Amino acid sequence: MAVCPNCNAQQPDGAVFCDECGAKLGGAAPAPPPPAAAPAPPAPTAVATTCSVCGVSVSAGEAFCGNCGAALGQAAPAAPPPAPAAAPAPQAGGPTCPTCGAPLEPGSNFCDMCGTTLGAAPPPPAPPASGPVPAPAAAPAVQQPPYPALAAVPGRLVVQATNVALPFPPGKTEIFVGREDPVSGVFPEVDLTDHGGDEGGVSRKHARVFVQGNQVYIEDLNSTNYTYVNQQKVLPGQPHPLNDGDEVRFGRVKLTYYSS
Repeated sequence: MAVCPNCNAQQPDGAVFCDECGAKLGGAAPAPPPPAAAPAPPAPTAVATTCSVCGVSVSAGEAFCGNCGAALGQAAPAAPPPAPAAAPAPQAGGPTCPTCGAPLEPGSNFCDMCGTTLGAAPPPPAPPASGPVPAPAAAPAVQQPPYPALAAVPGRLVVQATNVALPFPPGKTEIFVGREDPVSGVFPEVDLTDHGGDEGGVSRKHARVFVQGNQVYIEDLNSTNYTYVNQQKVLPGQPHPLNDGDEVRFGRVKLTYYSS
C-alpha cells in the first residue's frame, strides 16, 4: 500500500492522488476514462462511492479521488453550451441579412433567422405626372358655299329686238322656254311665239332653265335649231352655266338673261 509523501496517509494501490490531501502520488498511472457514450454519473455527495470526475470507485469517507485528485464533493463540470446553429449559406447573387448573413426572400422586411429589421418597404412608384389634357380636336369646318342655295330660278329674259322683258314665274325651280302648242299640250313658262319664235325657228320645248345649289343652268332639249350662250353652242342634254348679262339665243331669237 502506498504512502502519501505530503500527509503520510495510507493510499490504496494504484492511486495517483492522495485521497486525504489531494497531493499527486508518483509512479501510479491514471485509470483510463470511461467510454464517451456512457452517461455522466450523478453528482457525488459526501458519502459518494465513485468519483464524479473520472468515475473510479472510492472508499467511503475519502475527501479526494485517488485516481484524478478531484474533490469528491464537487459537482460534475457543466457541459459546454451548444454551438449556435450555423446560418444557411447565402445564395449567390441574392440578398442577405446584414446581421447574420442568412439568405433573404426578395421583398422581406425582417430576417427569418435573427429577426433583424431590414428597413421600411420601398414606397410605391409615383404615378406618372399628368400633363395638361389635350383639347379635343375641333371638327373640320364645313365649307359653306359663297352664296346661299337658290330656292327658285331668279331673273328674267329680255328680247333684244323689242326690249320686252319676259320674267320667270316666282317659286319655280325650272323654267321651260319654247312655243305654246295647245294641240300637243305644250305650255312653256317662257313662250316666244309672239316674239319671233315661229320665224326664228324656236322649238315647242326648246330649252330648260333650272337651279342647282347657287348656280343657274340652261340645258338644250334637243331642239331643231340649237341653243347658244354668248355665241357658244350648248350641247343637248348637257347643262351650261347661265350668269347675269349672258346673251342667250334660241334658234335665231336673241335674248339677254338678267338675274334680277
